[in-house]
Amino acid sequence: MERRYRTFFLYVEETPLLDMHPAVKLLALLTINLVAWLLEAPIPLLILLALLISSYVLLRVPLSRIRRFLLYALLVSQAVVVSYALGSRIPGHVVYAVLPWGAYISDMTLLYMATMIMRFASMLVGSTLLLSAMRDVDVIYGLLSFKVPYTAAFAFNLAFRFSSLFLDDYKMIRDAMILRGAKLDEGGILQRARNYSRMGIPLTVIALRRMNELSYVLEIKGLGFKGRRTHLHEFRWSARDICAVLLLLGSLAAVAALRLATDLLSFPGWPLA
Repeated sequence: MERRYRTFFLYVEETPLLDMHPAVKLLALLTINLVAWLLEAPIPLLILLALLISSYVLLRVPLSRIRRFLLYALLVSQAVVVSYALGSRIPGHVVYAVLPWGAYISDMTLLYMATMIMRFASMLVGSTLLLSAMRDVDVIYGLLSFKVPYTAAFAFNLAFRFSSLFLDDYKMIRDAMILRGAKLDEGGILQRARNYSRMGIPLTVIALRRMNELSYVLEIKGLGFKGRRTHLHEFRWSARDICAVLLLLGSLAAVAALRLATDLLSFPGWPLA
């Protein structure tokens, strides 16, 4: 019988990521986002995105973990398109439209839109891949491995946990409003934003109530931030973990060196440079 584990995204089946050292998971999460931030050229970003998506198959993490973020990805992509279409002046070989306030849309404007969307998609897909196999204990013990104080590690873990709970609360309130007859997806962009803004009050009330309950739980359990602490779990470094760390650091160093020394990773990059 296949085991299932509780992670930040509910449950995940057996995957090699679960057996990795928590510090490696946090380093991988940081490395993926830094690499996506350093890359500016669309071709390297497209290769990175393809590698991350294929990692889901290789590491046996269901692609359905990304499905819950598709709406947010579409909203961010829409914001990127609107901002560059209405307020950018990126020179290009062909100008498709000139706006009255001086902004214009060129072929490079469209390419830059696609680049920014792929950068965000790479960060989203890579972060979801790691968080799908990351537990609360991984965050705390991973940060403690980097000599982060326990207070900061515990607060950081709570931030991750509350972000996951916030998504669940958002879906619950949205479904409740729809069942009561609310038309959240009707009208234009401003009308939809006004419709969804009505969810702010119940989300705030639920968050405050959960924070109050959490403070009582921590007080009852006698959790303190001073003094020497004992640990329930013990994570040991394996040869696979060390190889993963070397690969991550080497990849980050190579991307940073190429970004500084050449124009291959700068916009528009090869073969458009």
